[in-house]
This record gives sequence, C-alpha cells and structure tokens, in this order.
Amino acid sequence: MSAIDHDAAPLPAPAQRRWPQRLRAAGMRLVLTTLAGLMLAAIVHIVTILLIPVLSQRDAAHAYRELGAEGHAEIVPLARGSGALPALQEADPNVITAVCAYDLAAGPVRVLARTGTLPLGLTLHRQGGGVIYAITDRAAIRGVLEFLVLTEGQYDERVANDEEGETSRELRVVSDTQRGLIVARVLAKRPSDRGDAEALAGGVRCGPAD
Repeated sequence: MSAIDHDAAPLPAPAQRRWPQRLRAAGMRLVLTTLAGLMLAAIVHIVTILLIPVLSQRDAAHAYRELGAEGHAEIVPLARGSGALPALQEADPNVITAVCAYDLAAGPVRVLARTGTLPLGLTLHRQGGGVIYAITDRAAIRGVLEFLVLTEGQYDERVANDEEGETSRELRVVSDTQRGLIVARVLAKRPSDRGDAEALAGGVRCGPAD
C-alpha cells in the first residue's frame, strides 16, 4: 500500500455545502426561539397590567375598608369562620383580631385603646401591604394607648400649630398612604377569655381627631 493511500480523503463537495446550511438553520432556530420568548413576555406583561385593577381590589385594605365606620374596630372572622367579611388566612385561633379602616382625606385619625389583663397589640398597615407602625400595651400610659394617624402634610400643619416653646405629648404617626388599616390583636390565653378579648379588641376607638 502506498503512502498516498494513507492520506485523508477530502470531504465530498455536498458535505462541505451542508455545514453553512446547518449553521444558518441553527441561527434561524435561535432567532425564532428568542422572538417567541419576547412575544410571550410581552403578553404576560400586558395581561398583568390589565389585571392590576382587579388584583388591587383583593388586598386587605380594600377587603376591610368598610370596617370602623361606626368609630370603633370590628372583629374579623377566623379562616374557619363564616360571614360577609373575608376570613383571616393562617390566623392564630387564640388571637382575636379587630380592624378599623382609615381614610385621611378628611383629616387625621385618632386611635385610642384601653388596655386590660390580656395582651393587646396595635399595628398600622398601609394600603397595598406593609406595616407602618406597631405598639403594644406595654407602652400604655395609665391603661391607655393613644396616637394620631396623619399624612405628612397634616403632620407639618399640626406641628406648625403647636404652641411655641412647648413640646406636644401626643404620639403622631405619619402614614405614607391616604388609606390603610388599624389592626388590633388580643391574645385569649384561655377559651374563657374570648369574651373579654373580643370586648378589648372591639373597644379600640378610631375616629376623626379633634
């Protein structure tokens, strides 16, 4: 066998032509896949924007926005409860929860809670979610928790009206949203405490500031 027989034979012309075709086909598939991904992302984005008004009506601030119209917090049912109000999800069955919605369009809101023998906590929630402020009965003065909820503009106006040289003793909490919720939670240590816990949570006052 000669040395010439051991040399590699060149690729046939048709095989040489197939490589550029395969590269073009692979590039085309990549372009089509990318375009499909971009179109899917655009569709999801548009659908999300269209659903925003619907989804925004399902947050807690909208679900409980009618509570507190009588000037006091109202009891919210547990997940296994029933009634017109949406039930609390993943709620502690030993905790009584009452809610008072606020709207600062008409002015600041005063919150007042009288403490008792059961643990009490108050939290301020902005519309859309998130806690602005929290306080417990350990901060009570003579058995009373009291604070004002204001917008930043209302806070500045109230400070401007303070007596010159005097420091106001009232607790003022600035809400970064005009609407929100005041949530009272009372721990019922025993089943027999539920009545007292409901009275304590439902006794939280929330109304226009003087």
